[in-house]
Amino acid sequence: MLYNGHMHRGIERQLREKYRKIEQEIEALREVMREDRVLEPDLADQAGTASAQAWNMIRYSRNVKLLKDIAVALKAIENDAYGICELCGDDIADRRLLAIPAARFCVECQEMIDAHPGEFGRTGIGGGVPAAV
Repeated sequence: MLYNGHMHRGIERQLREKYRKIEQEIEALREVMREDRVLEPDLADQAGTASAQAWNMIRYSRNVKLLKDIAVALKAIENDAYGICELCGDDIADRRLLAIPAARFCVECQEMIDAHPGEFGRTGIGGGVPAAV
């Protein structure tokens, strides 16, 4: 494998710190979403409140997915499988891992998944946008 233990420790620290921050944000979002909202008398205010609630739900869902991705990456580090493409078995480029520490696929495989999501039984990590890193 192209990566040394020092790089993995650095990435692992970054992932653990990011995990903690996301957990804190999720808890803050839970608190905001739990608050009882008084029905606003003005229709514009009601729309604003509904929009804020929808945005919080989107952020919450995104953060839950990020936590799962980070947990997978941390488990791969523990198992000495980190930085190996889950599809082709090749090494994932250093610059990709540094940009996207929870990357599970090399650029080539990610682009293939994004271009043909139905063939892989998933929607693709990039949401149909080819991997840039």
